[in-house]
Amino acid sequence: MQKQSPTAAGKTSYDLADADLFWRALPVTPGMTVLDLGCGVGRYAIPLSAKVGPAGAVIAVDLWAEGVARLRETLAASGIRNVETHVAEARALPLAQGTVDLCLMATVLHDFAADGGDDAVITEVCRTLKPEGILAVVEFIKQEGPPGPPERVRLSPAEVGAKLLPFGLTPSGAVVGLGAHLYYEPFRRLRGAAST
Repeated sequence: MQKQSPTAAGKTSYDLADADLFWRALPVTPGMTVLDLGCGVGRYAIPLSAKVGPAGAVIAVDLWAEGVARLRETLAASGIRNVETHVAEARALPLAQGTVDLCLMATVLHDFAADGGDDAVITEVCRTLKPEGILAVVEFIKQEGPPGPPERVRLSPAEVGAKLLPFGLTPSGAVVGLGAHLYYEPFRRLRGAAST
C-alpha cells in the first residue's frame, strides 16, 4: 500500500508572507543549526542556507518524498552544500538530542493539531532543541480563507501558546503580522525544561 502524502503536501506559505518582515523577525544568524520541519520543496530552507552561512546547517525534513526529492534537485543544481535533507516522520526526527538552535514550523503546526499528532511532534521538537533553543512558528491568521485551510483548523496566537507552554516553550518576542494571511511568533525553550 502506497504511503499517503502529508496534509497540505505541495503547498507553501512562503509566497503569502511578507518576506522582508519575516526575515527581519526571524532570529537566525550565521553558524546556527536550523531545522525546517515540514520543508516541502524548500522555499524556506534555501534562503535559510544563506542566512546560516557555510559554518551553519539547515536540516530540511518532510514526510512528502516528492517534495524532498525536488529540494534535493534544486540544491544540487545550485551547489548549496549546507542543507541536509530527510524524508522522515516529524514524530521520529533523525537528529540527536539538543542539536538544533532554531526550529522553523511554517504553517504546519495546525496540520499536526488537526491530525491529532501535535503533542508527539512538539515533544520531538523539544528533544532536538538546544537549551534555550527557539521554535519559530508561522501560522495562518484565524480567519476564513482561501488561501489556506478552513478557519476551524487554524490556530490563533493564544491557541499556539496554549499548546506550547506545557512543553516548556514560552513566547520570546512579539507576534508579527506577515501580511494579510500569516503571522509569526517565536518561542524559546526554557532552560531545564524536560527534553523528552
